[in-house]
Amino acid sequence: MIRAGRAALGALALAVLGAACSATPSAERAPGAPTSTRVAAAAAVERSATTVAPTTTSPAPSTITSTLRGPADPAGAGDAYFPLLGNGGFDVAHYDVAIIANPPATTDIVVRATITAVATATLATFDLDLTGMTITSVAVDGGAATFTRYGAEVVIVPALTISFGATFVTIIEYSGTPARLVDAEQTVIGWQRVGTTSFVVSEPNGAHNWLASSDHPSDKAAFTFRIEVPSAVTAAANGHLMSAVEANGRTTYVWDAPEPMATYLAIVAIGAFTIVDEATHGNVHIRHVFPTPLASQLTSVFARTGEMLDVLTSLFGPYPFADYGALVIDARLGYALETQTLALFDRQIALSSSTDIFQVHELAHQWFGNSVTARLWRDIWLNEGFATYAESLWHERTDASFDIDASMRSLARRTFAPIRDPGPDAMFTRSVYDRGALALHALRIDVGDETFFAIVRSWVAERARSNGSTEELIALASRLAGRDIGPLVERWLSADPMPALTR
Repeated sequence: MIRAGRAALGALALAVLGAACSATPSAERAPGAPTSTRVAAAAAVERSATTVAPTTTSPAPSTITSTLRGPADPAGAGDAYFPLLGNGGFDVAHYDVAIIANPPATTDIVVRATITAVATATLATFDLDLTGMTITSVAVDGGAATFTRYGAEVVIVPALTISFGATFVTIIEYSGTPARLVDAEQTVIGWQRVGTTSFVVSEPNGAHNWLASSDHPSDKAAFTFRIEVPSAVTAAANGHLMSAVEANGRTTYVWDAPEPMATYLAIVAIGAFTIVDEATHGNVHIRHVFPTPLASQLTSVFARTGEMLDVLTSLFGPYPFADYGALVIDARLGYALETQTLALFDRQIALSSSTDIFQVHELAHQWFGNSVTARLWRDIWLNEGFATYAESLWHERTDASFDIDASMRSLARRTFAPIRDPGPDAMFTRSVYDRGALALHALRIDVGDETFFAIVRSWVAERARSNGSTEELIALASRLAGRDIGPLVERWLSADPMPALTR
C-alpha cells in the first residue's frame, strides 16, 4: 500500500538529483496509511455470547470501532496485533463468494459464501470471522449447523464432528449493509461506498465486515467470485474474468483467482466501470478496470505496465500470477492498495505526476506481500520494505543518471524508528517503508549485487504462494551468503539509533 502526498522512496531519490517530488508529511506518516494510521485489531470487542436466530431482516448499518492491541486469543490465529482474527483448527483451501447487489437502489448485499477447508484438528466447533450482517443459514457438509455470535466471531457447531485431516464445506448465507468498520482513529476499512461505486479496502483487517472468513494472512486460499448486479453497472474482482452472463436486466460476473490469496487482498468493485482487456504480455494477461468516463485517459496512464513487468521480472524472477492490472476508483481516497492481480488506485494517484512510482510500488507487492505474504503482521516490513526498495530499483534500471547509493545515503540521514516489531499502531508509518528499504540496501552493500539478487529471487521462488517471516529471510540470506547475516539485518531493523550505511 502507498499513500498520496508522501514522497515515496523513488520520488525522494529523484529529489536528491534535483527533480520535483510531492510534498512529504511528518516523519512517521507512511505512503500506505490512510489519513490516520491503520491500527485496528479485530472488531470483536464484546465477548458476551449472543446466539443469533436466523432472520431475513437486515440490521441497520452501524459503526464498529476496532480494538488496538491485545494478547493472542484462542479464537484467533495467534497474532497479537489482531488477536481475534483468523481461526485455528482448519486451513481454508477455497472461497466461493456469491454476491447479489442492487445499486443504486440499496446498499444491502446478499452473500452466500461456500468455504472449503481442511481440518488441522478434530473439530466439534469452529469459528469464522464476520462482523455485522444478518446470518440466515449455516450448513456444514450439507447438514444444518447451529451458530453463536461473539462480537465478530461466528462459532459454528456442525451436526457431526469433523475428523482431523478431513476436507469439509461450510455454506454461510447472510445479508445487510456491511457495518462501517473503523480503526481507533476512525479510518474506514472493509466494504465501502463512494457515490454509486462500491469497493473493498481490507488491509489490514477489514475483510470480515463483508466476507465470512478466516481473516488473517496466514490462511491463504483460492477465490471464486460470482457477482450479480443490474446490467447498467459492472462488477470486478481478483483474477480472471471467466464469464459475464446477462438475463432479465441483470448480469452475473464470474471472476476466478486460483492462486492462494490473503483475505485482505481480496477486491470487489461495483460501479460504472469499463474493463480494458489488453494483449497478453509474455505469460501475463493484462486487464484494467477503469471508470468509464476516464477509460481512454487511464489506458494511456497505465501504458507502461508491460515495461514495469519486464523490469521487475528481471530483478525478482517470474511474475507470480496469471493476470495483472489496475482498478481505478473515481474518487479521492489518498492511497493505493496492492489487491492481488488487480491493484487499486484512486483517481488522484492514477493521474498524478508521480503515477509511475505508485504503479511500480503496487506491482512489486505482487511478489512481496501477495505471493510471499508476511505470516504475522509484525513482519509487515517484508511487504513494504521490498515494495519501497523496488521504486529505487526501477529508477536504477530505467534512468542512467540515477545514483541509488546517493539516494540511500540521503534517506539514511533521516530518523526512523525500529521496525522489527512496530506494533499495530505503527504498521504503516514511514519507518516501516523507508527503514525496510534501507535494511535491504545495507544487505545488498554487504553481500554484493550477485548474492543480493540471488537472495531476493530465491525468497520469492522458495516461498511463492505462501508465507514468510523475518527469521526465514535471515536464514535464507545466511545460507546463500555463506555466513550469518542475522546480526546485520537485526541491527537495521532494531537498533536505536539506526546504523549508518557503509557506502
